[in-house]
Amino acid sequence: SSGINAEWPLRPGDHRGRAINGQQEGLLLFNGGTVCDDGFTTNSANAICRTMGYTSQSHFRHGLVYGPFQSRKRIGLDDVLCSSGHWSSCRSTTHHNCVHGEDIMLTCQGTGFKLVNRAGHTITGRTEGLLTFQHGTVCDDYFNMNAAHAICRIMGFASGVQYRHGLRYGSMQSRKRITMDDVRCRASYWNYCSHRSAHNCAHYEDIFLTCQPGSLTHPHGFRIVDWNGANSRRGVEGLLLYNGGTVCDDHFNINAAHAICKLMGFRSATRYRHGDAYVEQERKQIRMDDVICRGSSWSLCRYSTRHNCSHREDIMLTCNAASGE
Repeated sequence: SSGINAEWPLRPGDHRGRAINGQQEGLLLFNGGTVCDDGFTTNSANAICRTMGYTSQSHFRHGLVYGPFQSRKRIGLDDVLCSSGHWSSCRSTTHHNCVHGEDIMLTCQGTGFKLVNRAGHTITGRTEGLLTFQHGTVCDDYFNMNAAHAICRIMGFASGVQYRHGLRYGSMQSRKRITMDDVRCRASYWNYCSHRSAHNCAHYEDIFLTCQPGSLTHPHGFRIVDWNGANSRRGVEGLLLYNGGTVCDDHFNINAAHAICKLMGFRSATRYRHGDAYVEQERKQIRMDDVICRGSSWSLCRYSTRHNCSHREDIMLTCNAASGE
């Protein structure tokens, strides 16, 4: 398994690390680190572009293009081997034998998703707009808040705010084709979603969406959730998730607990244990194992996305007050 069927951590960025429209060339990042070109092919590029909501790749190359901004980063991914242009066919590793001259620069093509106002202009702020995909509208069948978050993130926003359906833009809207239906998202990143291009909809079912500007709130991929899947409050024990899956306790120690709590903005860890406590736990994949930390900073940790665990070994974590409180 590649370990990146996950809260979507792959994205293109500009020379300052800001998310960009994929139709411009950008440095491909994985969880904040760069992606090495070993094994990278047109299949790899197509799979990544499609998962971000674009039609296909138009160009990729390697190089140290962004100077110190790029060279200071970790190399986060290597050997992205894809047997087809779909992400489910890909495998990869977080271990590498690369230098930054091998970092992937990627350009995607296809209109992908756009949020537009009544005049057809692209919306960039926290303003409701008609959601379009490849110039057509998106039907509301099965659409939920997970879908809203996932699509907002594809377009470079931090998250979704709200959505509703309706025929609000008159003939500007009704003249468009309906290009997407049955958007089903199990979690709030696009690789958890499926959809159809055929539809059984009318334009009064078109999605209108409001997105929150900003960058991803959890670029590190970690969350602590309660039995209902909501973020746990500080001081309250919860199930530790990494990219939507659980974390196994092999080699996990108090250094790892402190490092992860700090990464999430807390002061430190209070305690941790393992156990199968939540019904939802069994349905999740185990996404991280062998977390070995030489100190209480995440930069001193390494881990594997392969595991030999059962859910009885899932980490339950409690973090202390937020930094600065």
